[in-house]
Amino acid sequence: MSKTNVENPTALETAFDAAFKSRSSINEAQAAAYDRFTQLRLPNRRIENWKWSDFATTLRNFEPANDVTELPVGASPFDHLKPLEFRLYDGRIELPHEDMPDGVRYGIMDAVATIPELENNALANLNVALARKSLGIEIGENVQLDRPILIRHIISGSGFSFAQTMMRISANARVQIIETYEGQSAGLYSHLFHLVVRDEAKFNRAVLQQTGPENTTHAICAAKIEGNAEFNQTSLSTGGRLCRHETHAHFWSPNSKATINSASLLSDERHADFTSETRHLAPHCQTRQLHKGVARNRGRNVFQGKFYVEREAQKTDAKMTANALLLSDTAEANHKPELEIYADDVECAHGSTVGALDKDALFYLQQRGLSEEEARALLVDAFVGEVMSEIADEKLRSVFETQVQNWLASS
Repeated sequence: MSKTNVENPTALETAFDAAFKSRSSINEAQAAAYDRFTQLRLPNRRIENWKWSDFATTLRNFEPANDVTELPVGASPFDHLKPLEFRLYDGRIELPHEDMPDGVRYGIMDAVATIPELENNALANLNVALARKSLGIEIGENVQLDRPILIRHIISGSGFSFAQTMMRISANARVQIIETYEGQSAGLYSHLFHLVVRDEAKFNRAVLQQTGPENTTHAICAAKIEGNAEFNQTSLSTGGRLCRHETHAHFWSPNSKATINSASLLSDERHADFTSETRHLAPHCQTRQLHKGVARNRGRNVFQGKFYVEREAQKTDAKMTANALLLSDTAEANHKPELEIYADDVECAHGSTVGALDKDALFYLQQRGLSEEEARALLVDAFVGEVMSEIADEKLRSVFETQVQNWLASS
């Protein structure tokens, strides 16, 4: 059995230890993952990639509870798209009550034991150690799925829960995934999404995170992208106590593309963190990344993006832009775009801006009959709309645009 004790553990770390030791069976990989977590512990501000999202401090006084509040699950704003719906209810997997579409296989399987690329990520190790089961989905070769797949992460309890999804998109397949993070609880939720996008496949992912103000969420999407494949992702977050969405996209074969776009709409003291690492390991691959963050009151917007280009990845074309709009003096934006390049024949660039609403533009709109509130809302909508416009499906894009309008109306 692995060594699991930590020095001066918090109540939450003690609860993690008890949960790990209560597992009916523990394999060597899970034991090794938990050992790595006990050495790394919860990330804190002294660690470079976590200095603006300090989980250790945020969860220092977290008292895990055993309550399970089985609240009714309401309709999803995506219901009119007639999705194939899966639910991860506090980590418990609920499969659709319908027959599998042709070319689609799914089920509940053992959780993934390890992901080598994430072995330095404390929360990824904790997920590997504590997740009991995984949702498995496979899209068959040449399948053009005409319905989206909806994965609803429903967080109801005030304890902690861990979930995993493993997905395989076979060669020349096409699929649209929608993920929602829902619930008003004050719990801690961790999700690890591990997928492979095979040759010539196209994977579209849309993420909507709208949890309560006291929720803490850590979600990882780790994608292996093969030759001539496409990975397209658009995310919208209204934050929480601390919500961090990580994307790890790795190009393993030439001529592949990725689009990784995100937007945060934050108010009160909500915190949203979009962190990504795109690794170009093969030549002739392309990445486009755009982040837009809006914060008012004491909202905190965090963006960290890194392009890593190996020596073999010649002809890489990668561009990253992060823009933040602060609607009050107490709001905060923290950006860290990075390039680490070892190839010499590449086109790589990044840029970052932080500012307030343009006073001239506000004046112009007010001169044409809009109130100040209407003018401000119109400018914010246009600012975030650049990200939403990247969603190819018109009906899906409309849902995200409506969520932006709802946030603006609540101000």
